Amino acid sequence: MKKVLIVGAGDYQLPLIQKAAESYEVLLAAPVIGEAILPYVSKTLRTDVREKETILDFARQERIDGVTTDQTDIAVRTVAYVAEQLGLPGIGYETGCLFTDKALMRKRLGELGIPQLPNRTASSLEAALEAYRALGDAVIIKPPDTQGSRGVQACYSETDVREKYAEAVRWSSDGSIIVEKKATGREFVVEGIALDYQVQNLICGDTLYFALEDAFAAKNRIFPTTADDALRQKVCDLNTRIITGFGLKQGITHSEYIMEGDEVYLLETAARGGGVFISSDLISLSTGLCTEEFLLNIATGQQKTMPRILPQQCCCGYMAFFIPKGRIRSVRGVEAVQALPYVHRNLLGELQEGLQCDSAPTDKTSRLSIIVSGETHAALEQHMETIRSLLQVEVETEHGIQGLIWE
Repeated sequence: MKKVLIVGAGDYQLPLIQKAAESYEVLLAAPVIGEAILPYVSKTLRTDVREKETILDFARQERIDGVTTDQTDIAVRTVAYVAEQLGLPGIGYETGCLFTDKALMRKRLGELGIPQLPNRTASSLEAALEAYRALGDAVIIKPPDTQGSRGVQACYSETDVREKYAEAVRWSSDGSIIVEKKATGREFVVEGIALDYQVQNLICGDTLYFALEDAFAAKNRIFPTTADDALRQKVCDLNTRIITGFGLKQGITHSEYIMEGDEVYLLETAARGGGVFISSDLISLSTGLCTEEFLLNIATGQQKTMPRILPQQCCCGYMAFFIPKGRIRSVRGVEAVQALPYVHRNLLGELQEGLQCDSAPTDKTSRLSIIVSGETHAALEQHMETIRSLLQVEVETEHGIQGLIWE
């Protein structure tokens, strides 16, 4: 039986691990490996997924036939490196770095002649302040190579920059940050695939955010977008141009865009499937594509042609929520929600009485999520409202009893 190494073992890697176990001997490299994952794995290496040399040694010793990951940025470079060093199918380490470094992305956009939001890279507080003065009254500061929106913050004054700079730098691997003009328009997300450098867009959706200060996290991603055909095509054409220009040989892509006026700008793109089960569930619900099978086939050199993609099959999306800082006192409605025919994969099992949430919502990593579908956008919204009404959680906080944070 062929061996496949999967890098990463969070909730969002479980679908890939489960699919791999159907046909391969599965090896896993990750710092923490939960009990739910262990039954699918034959051998594990517990290490930071960024330890590419350690993981390469493990892969070489085990004589793997392929290496892959999904729904996580920080493993992409390591997967690319291991594949390149072992002569296995992959995207190349240089490309892996490009798709995981927002500064490199912006440099490549410039080389391709693609408009981008005004931005500067700063390696000191003074440089960040100079960038703020040059770019205007509202900017976003962000680490170039983090994931889950860690360290991403809005700044509206020099005081903001001074106060928030350290948190942004804390998540940067090289101490630099990007200072970028803050756009305020509509946001889109595009999922695509590549094979032999040919790019095909799969689905284009809308991104809706929580109304929490400095919590740069989507509360919903809805597919397909409600934008008109002309705007949707404009976004998808830009995505094709970027992924092609970035030279992605194979894989799944997840790209985020924002509008300012009539222009569409790239926020970031990734050579992996969208998190929060976009890759594993929302693509499948929308197009019929089993992304896990596609990823495993390209990792082992078995995918020779583009897979069959169906037209949009339904409306679908994820709804996410935060747990307030405090201790969960009661949970009602989990089983009722999970039994709904339009509710798919979810993380509601993590809602347990007595669970202590020790920090306030700050980024994507502390959200829990539910995958929901409907025949129309109106039906999807009604289904989400039903879920919100059924799922009742009481959290003891320093401000009294609070419910889940949906907005």
